[in-house]
Amino acid sequence: MPQNRHMTGQSIALIAVFAAFIAASTLVPGVELLGGVPITLQTFAIVLAGLVLGAWRAFAAVVLYLAMGLMGLPVFANHTSGLAILTGPTGGYLVGFAAAALVVGAAAQLLARTGRLASRASSTGWLILAGLLSIPVVYAVGAPWLAVRTGMPLLPGEGCSGIFDKECVSALTAGVIPFLPGDLLKVVFAGIVAATIHRAYPGLLGAARTAVKAAGTPKAQEERAAA
Repeated sequence: MPQNRHMTGQSIALIAVFAAFIAASTLVPGVELLGGVPITLQTFAIVLAGLVLGAWRAFAAVVLYLAMGLMGLPVFANHTSGLAILTGPTGGYLVGFAAAALVVGAAAQLLARTGRLASRASSTGWLILAGLLSIPVVYAVGAPWLAVRTGMPLLPGEGCSGIFDKECVSALTAGVIPFLPGDLLKVVFAGIVAATIHRAYPGLLGAARTAVKAAGTPKAQEERAAA
């Protein structure tokens, strides 16, 4: 079997597996806090996808997961599905997941290219740092979206005695701050798991680059044209 086809088949399989894994991460019941944003294991699954698959494959896995939900499969938080969820108050977080997978995946590929993952002692730390990029990316999309869809302010207004006062509810206090401790723990765990996976299968991120390069070679283009 030609190498580029093998890599393409491997990539498709990994994308499907991680899309299913992201969907499975919602089987654990989410806990809804103020503002209706649920705490789930999706952050862990999204970050792990980026750290293991690289940019485009992780992005594709998240897009496939979102497509599953849009087609009616109950794969969103609390076993929900449909366009209403994606366009609703928490839809920005779902869109942010795709962006985060892309950013974290690109960071992981950069680490692989520069040899940062070659050291058993430091690879976990580097992967955790890459995973931390997901947090500002997700909330940069999710919090403004939540504010627009609910009508709450993005930030607490002037005159509030404390950011958690009931009269000072904002997208920041309802949709960001309560989730940060849990997100940090999930990113750390994802970094540890990803480091273990890369030690067992050190060619995963290299395979992502090989597949992309192979798809753009003249031979591959000729094969696609002939097909």
